[in-house]
Amino acid sequence: MNKFFTAIFAFLLCFNAMSQTDFTQITGDKKQQTIQVISKASKQMTTITCDFVQEKTSTLVAEKAVSKGKMYFQNPRSLRWEYTFPNSFVLIMKGTDVTVKNAQGVVTQNTRMFKELANIIVSIVDGSGLNDNKNFTSQVFANTNDYMVKLIPTNKRLSSMYSDITLLFNKQTKYAKSITMHEKNGDTMTITFLNHKINQPIDTKLFIAQ
Repeated sequence: MNKFFTAIFAFLLCFNAMSQTDFTQITGDKKQQTIQVISKASKQMTTITCDFVQEKTSTLVAEKAVSKGKMYFQNPRSLRWEYTFPNSFVLIMKGTDVTVKNAQGVVTQNTRMFKELANIIVSIVDGSGLNDNKNFTSQVFANTNDYMVKLIPTNKRLSSMYSDITLLFNKQTKYAKSITMHEKNGDTMTITFLNHKINQPIDTKLFIAQ
């Protein structure tokens, strides 16, 4: 359950161990123009399918915890976020309904936490989260190949968990490459997105818990 909540800023994204010194900060009107360009490209993606690799570094454990899975997204508001390794866990959003199913087949529906989680994932996937001034302040950076958007939580609940959430986007395609979450306790979670398939048909059965 916790790893799903940590992954709420699904959606969408390969963080290549770059130092922020490789990036130049974008400010003023150009900052907002860059966010609009990324958001517009996201809205034009009617479907997204990709693999993801999630790595968590903990201050208490020497080895990284690695999970793998697959994300399916289809407008409007259909999401399947599925862990396949080392354990099976699936979150599905269809409209306003949210279903979670674990490896034992236990299904939970429409709980407040999971609905909040799914809403935030979708807002990142479709680009609307980049303009979420209610919950974040943002900083935007660029280098030759990528845009980097650093979100600093202002929402009380999120700010108690994260110091910042950093999104990396391919400058040419605007595809989300990774998301890195720096937790207040010193832990770091990085989710790298691979093998993007954009605007290709997705079986609608994937958005039904079976």
